[in-house]
Amino acid sequence: MRAAVLMVYGLLLAAPARSLTAADAPCQVHVILFVPADVAPPTAYQERIDEIVAYAEAFFEREFRRWGHEKIVMPFRRTPDGHVEVRMFRGKEPTAEYKPVTLRAEVMDALRREKKMDGGRQVWWMMVYAGEPPAKFAGYLGGFGPEIGGWAVCNFDTTPGRIDPKAPLGSAFLEKLTLKGILHELGHGFQLPHVGPLLRDRAGNTLMGPTHFNFRRVARQEIDDVYLSEAEAAMLSVHPAFRGAPDDRGRLPSVEVSNLQYTPNPRNGTIAVTGRLRSPQRAVYALVADESDARPGEYWTKTYVGKVAADGTFEVLVTEPAQSGGTLKTWFTFETGAQTGNGRLRGRESGISQAYTYSGRQWRFE
Repeated sequence: MRAAVLMVYGLLLAAPARSLTAADAPCQVHVILFVPADVAPPTAYQERIDEIVAYAEAFFEREFRRWGHEKIVMPFRRTPDGHVEVRMFRGKEPTAEYKPVTLRAEVMDALRREKKMDGGRQVWWMMVYAGEPPAKFAGYLGGFGPEIGGWAVCNFDTTPGRIDPKAPLGSAFLEKLTLKGILHELGHGFQLPHVGPLLRDRAGNTLMGPTHFNFRRVARQEIDDVYLSEAEAAMLSVHPAFRGAPDDRGRLPSVEVSNLQYTPNPRNGTIAVTGRLRSPQRAVYALVADESDARPGEYWTKTYVGKVAADGTFEVLVTEPAQSGGTLKTWFTFETGAQTGNGRLRGRESGISQAYTYSGRQWRFE
């Protein structure tokens, strides 16, 4: 890997970053390399981070094409010479003292002191270097906050080798680097929930689905492929970062849903979720998550998507309901990238819940 010059706590290593001082700054992904106080900074990291981001770009571009999404912007910041822009932060505490949330708070506080949080919301991708392998930072976590924007914390691994952008995420070297976990947490930074694979897609595991080990254990197949489901791609396609737009997802739009109906079709084993949405902001997609009692776990939550028409009507077809009870959750994603089902909370947890049971080869809704 090509060596880079290290600088002091909180300062940029490569070319100076463009200052985010305007609220209309486009939402982008900022890569941060965090080095705790008891670890010597890596002397060569740029090539590995360049490879990680190149893989992420190739993955997202391929998966957007899979579902017909066009005019997508890659949001990863680069220096004029084409390398990924990296900021290094030296931690105040040793590695053992850090958990993802405390680490995130320390970085955000430093950014506030530097007035780097004065612009529009951004996505902060924090890679933690705990030392040469087998040392590892085990805390993987990601999410979204209305004040700080998206964020993700994961391990940074310097194991020698090359990341092939065409290799499946479950291939041996990429699995060793936990690259799926690294991209999975970034997905949470883009406000994606856990989304499980659909059998109909025949494409392997989902980015926001289970670990490689658990997927193979349940699927009983040695499958290395990872993809974006139609619902994952739809949610990402309207995210400000992939539109090259400012993140103005501040106050959530109000939501009023009428004539919400659940219509099982026993002949083809599907459930149609239909209704009409009224909101001051234009909704693009309706989403339905099937929180089935038969799921092996939350990471297997099958999620479906349908477009919202200009008059607010929508239909989402649940094509693989399990023969069990459970709950369907319906929510919406808007042209700003906001996600809500009730106008108060964000994401899947805000969804309109409808319990169902299964008996006599029929799904029944209260």
